[in-house]
Amino acid sequence: MSNTTNAAFETLMRFYEAETIYLSPSGGDFGIIAETLDAECVLHQPGSLPYGGEWRGPDGFKGWMEAFGRQWSSLEVKNPQFYPSGEDVIFSRSHVYAVSRPTGRKVDWPLLQFFRVRNNRILELRPFHWDTAAMLPAMRATREDTHAQ
Repeated sequence: MSNTTNAAFETLMRFYEAETIYLSPSGGDFGIIAETLDAECVLHQPGSLPYGGEWRGPDGFKGWMEAFGRQWSSLEVKNPQFYPSGEDVIFSRSHVYAVSRPTGRKVDWPLLQFFRVRNNRILELRPFHWDTAAMLPAMRATREDTHAQ
């Protein structure tokens, strides 16, 4: 792992901790995640994915999590590496292993993510999936089935 001592890294670690708690069997309170998100945060997902588009604010992010959950029954992120840029930006590189909820198919892909923070909260998140076209056959759902913004 590279040097990760900027404010964006600390914010990202708080977000991941909150996400882990929220997704645990005893979790469920989205407020712990919302506390790590700026009121004006925006998540940009590739438009080709069933949960694609811009998801705005904590409520939008929660909507994305619900849409994402309709697509993936399990997901594991392996070998994350973090690369800070200034105080408000961090990039992460990892490999994702997932199982499609609609089809049961396993799929994996390299992932690069861009995070920008403001006042110790995530302001922008932009994932770059290596090959969304390879992900789509595993999901086999339409955007309209899952995108309820």
